Amino acid sequence: MSAQDAVKKLAVLGDYEKVFPTSPYANPCRELGFEITFSHDPVTEAEAVELMREADVVVLVRERVPLPDHVLKQLPRLKAISQAGTGVSHIDLDAVNQRGIQVFTSPGLSISSVAELTIGMMIACSRQFPVHQAHLKEGNWIQTPGFELKGKRLGLLGFGKIAKEVAKIASALGMEVTAWRPTGIKGDENSYGVQVLELDELLGTSDVVSVHLRLVPALKGLLNRERLRQLKQGSIVINTSRGALVNTEALVGLLKSGHLRGAGIDTFEEEPLKSNPFADCPNVVLTPHIGYVTWDVLQRFADESLKNIITFKDNSI
Repeated sequence: MSAQDAVKKLAVLGDYEKVFPTSPYANPCRELGFEITFSHDPVTEAEAVELMREADVVVLVRERVPLPDHVLKQLPRLKAISQAGTGVSHIDLDAVNQRGIQVFTSPGLSISSVAELTIGMMIACSRQFPVHQAHLKEGNWIQTPGFELKGKRLGLLGFGKIAKEVAKIASALGMEVTAWRPTGIKGDENSYGVQVLELDELLGTSDVVSVHLRLVPALKGLLNRERLRQLKQGSIVINTSRGALVNTEALVGLLKSGHLRGAGIDTFEEEPLKSNPFADCPNVVLTPHIGYVTWDVLQRFADESLKNIITFKDNSI
């Protein structure tokens, strides 16, 4: 591509927290000839199309703006997508490939934040934070016993980068860490002191089960009713991965029956959450998919996504 044909228009969508304009990589993009527009508010599909219609490159923050085929058809100039994070389930990749549009991601930027939230939820559930908060708000001083994580077994579903970080922290707390890993290069778990188990054994013997799997068709609904019933009496379930990996109705039933001591849920089958299925579960910690939502991660998203744009330019896309 010649200098005259170089990419000129860049649209950033989904920057609700307004971190992209202050990124140190914004001005270098402009110096390379990019005209940048920033969208800081949720948009309808029609509004998104208007914002992207003349763009040669778009930056998407997480899954906030979907790009299905019928939207891509309305973006004739689009040459590349820079995705903040690694999730691309909101992009029609077949349609993107057919049009020769390049997709670039920014992996590994939210590992620490998601791992910290996971550990925080484990502590909150084991020490019954939701129950104590409810009692104190009602003016009641009731000391409900919890249990220590030290000496307990943590079962990780998946053993990718986030699960590995969780394993390190959990081990430092004195937990015995095990994992079930359906994918990935096996063998590196030994350096983390992690024992790999079959799924049934992990579910039946873990005091805490934490989900760290990608949402792919083969794993959707993995923790179905039958598998959830295998969970150890008094155990805790943590899901900071994707809501569709777990049967919500069955999980709620086990929480209400007292079979499970608690749950920490950051992701839901439907987001934003409109009707809360856990509303009558006092032993649950709920957060609105904030595993990656820290200022640290959002700034890294902005920086890496814009650095990708500079790479596009350097490679004369």
